[in-house]
Order: sequence, then structure tokens, then C-alpha cells
Amino acid sequence: MIIIDFIKDCIKGFSEGFFGEKRPSNIIIMTSIVAILIYILVRFPHEVRDDSDGITATCTVTKAYTRPRGGTIGELNDTAPVGVFETEECGTLTMYAAPAGRKIPEYVATAQPGKKYLFHVLNSSTKKERDFETTRFEEIKE
Repeated sequence: MIIIDFIKDCIKGFSEGFFGEKRPSNIIIMTSIVAILIYILVRFPHEVRDDSDGITATCTVTKAYTRPRGGTIGELNDTAPVGVFETEECGTLTMYAAPAGRKIPEYVATAQPGKKYLFHVLNSSTKKERDFETTRFEEIKE
């Protein structure tokens, strides 16, 4: 009991010294603001960045199309479109999210067969040389 009372007194003394005479609602508001600021400064920039870190591959597109992702998520069928690029040099490339808020079907439709494109490789892709996942592509002017 003496140890528990000592710990309670330490916590009470720390909270009074740290927060002063502020009400608990003020403490909750301050904590929430700090949590939001940490999210904005740390996590948000990581979520909105392009996830390729400069790893690229030059590939000639032979066929570009979309297909449903397939599978089940939370007992619901996942029918989100996935962009598929069949290429000569790089094999079959997959795109799960289009850049800059564009939709997958309209973005994949911009790839023309027979043209060379610079594909940006997704960092989390397990394959980096062939059959990788891509974040975006750019046409190479020759």
C-alpha cells in the first residue's frame, strides 16, 4: 500500500506541476491538438509522397488494360480496377493507384502500345527488374 500511495502521489505531483490548475477538458484539447500536429508534420507527408524513390525502368508497352482486382475484403468482393501493362523488356507491370487523384481506367488508357515509357517502381514491390508494381509512368520522347 505504501508503494502504491507513493506512485499515486508522484503521478499527482507530476500532473499538477506539468498541467497546473487546468481543467481536464483543457488537457484533452491540448493533447488532441498535439496529436493532430504530429500527424500533420510526420505521417501526412509520408502518405502523400510518390512511393518510388527514383527507381525506374524503361519499357515498351505492348498492351495496356484494366481488370478488376478480385478477392474478398471483409466479406465483400473487391472490384476496384487495376492497371495492367504488358511490356517487352519488363514483363507484366501492375498499377493499383493512379497518381494525382486520377482514375485508373483513364490513366491506363493514356498508354499507347508500341511507345516507350519510363515506369516508376513501387518501393514495396518485391520484384524490381521484371513484373513489378508501378506508381506512375512518363512517355519517353525520342
